[in-house]
Amino acid sequence: MPQEHNSMKGRVLLVDDDKIIRIKATRMLEECGCDVATAENGWDAVTQLDDVKPNLILLDITMEPLDGFKTLTLIRASRGEFKDVPVVMLSSHDDVFTMGKSKDRGCSAYLEKPLEMEALRQILGEFLAVREAS
Repeated sequence: MPQEHNSMKGRVLLVDDDKIIRIKATRMLEECGCDVATAENGWDAVTQLDDVKPNLILLDITMEPLDGFKTLTLIRASRGEFKDVPVVMLSSHDDVFTMGKSKDRGCSAYLEKPLEMEALRQILGEFLAVREAS
């Protein structure tokens, strides 16, 4: 009888203005089995949606010229296929106000930076887990 297990697969759009964070997070995501596209700001992310067709978006809050809150608002107001894509906000600000503002704008979850593999795996498991037979 085949055994089932969770595998995290999907296309992730990682949006962060810090190149080092993009490199480290990309490695972590690829180690988890994800295909990763990156964007260095909100405008870049919004323009990539049609090409990337992400299953999950990891979105930094503090960026210029378009911050994560405004980017999230644009994604949620976008064409039908992207308005329901899970968006996980990334921030080094672990405060109730920032988390509340993120939730009010339609984020699916919140991850504190620096990213830790266990927390990232938990988020991926929640939003990208696929049942596979082995």
